[in-house]
Amino acid sequence: MADALAAMGQASATAEARKPEQTVYEAGPGRKLAFSFVFLLLLPFFISLPPMLFWRLSQGHWLGTIGLMILAAGLAFIMLLVIVELIHSLRARVELGDKSVKMALPSGRGPTPVLRYATHDIPYDQIQAVETRREIYGGSIAPVLLKGARLLLKDGSTVKLGYVSEANTDPCFPFPEIARQIAERAGLSINDRGNVRRSMQKKFFGFKKEIIDEDEGPVEQAEIDALNKGHRRWVMRLIGLLGVLVVAGIAMDIIFPPSSGLPPALTSLKTYFVPADATPGN
Repeated sequence: MADALAAMGQASATAEARKPEQTVYEAGPGRKLAFSFVFLLLLPFFISLPPMLFWRLSQGHWLGTIGLMILAAGLAFIMLLVIVELIHSLRARVELGDKSVKMALPSGRGPTPVLRYATHDIPYDQIQAVETRREIYGGSIAPVLLKGARLLLKDGSTVKLGYVSEANTDPCFPFPEIARQIAERAGLSINDRGNVRRSMQKKFFGFKKEIIDEDEGPVEQAEIDALNKGHRRWVMRLIGLLGVLVVAGIAMDIIFPPSSGLPPALTSLKTYFVPADATPGN
């Protein structure tokens, strides 16, 4: 009897040791403080722009008003980005527990869904599959490669985890790694659906409602390599064009010097070789 109780206690201890640790993914205090500081810093300038524009337009002062309107539009766009990142840093959270995963992540699509969040508490035994996929947007000039992950539940619904850029992975929310840990705790394997090309307009303007479905065709790795190679060629062309413009500007300064007779870079040489009191014919 004592041996049986000892065996049961050892089995219970082994089960406790094998229990996965609780893992939490969320933005750190530094990111939250930084976005809060930037938001509070820009807020007074942003609030003051509408009264300024209203006063200038009501008084008929058009000189400089167009530039102020452009500045207001640019600042409004920047404030929108800051608000999106601030809300994400404050609300987004993924908690991998012993029996379920608790998430508070952006939901929906379109230009404003990043401001809407959904909360889920999903038991691991209700997860049917964990899928990941690489999505390619744009062409060789500015390609964007995103790695997406989602959960397929046994009731037929899907839950989007999120996307990460392969060029700049967010260390606070590495969604492919989160998907791997969820699959491991659920006793499943990752279902990698490969590479697909997606439309930027349909993805970000809400023309399609599916998260990962309804792609525009698979993309082979050779095509991705060719896309990256074409992007590198475009970057080198832009660098070459910039170098040509710099050389052309220097050449224009030399060919068409200012009123002093020499380009500013060569004025010191004229002063050195030609004395100031020298006159022609002496």
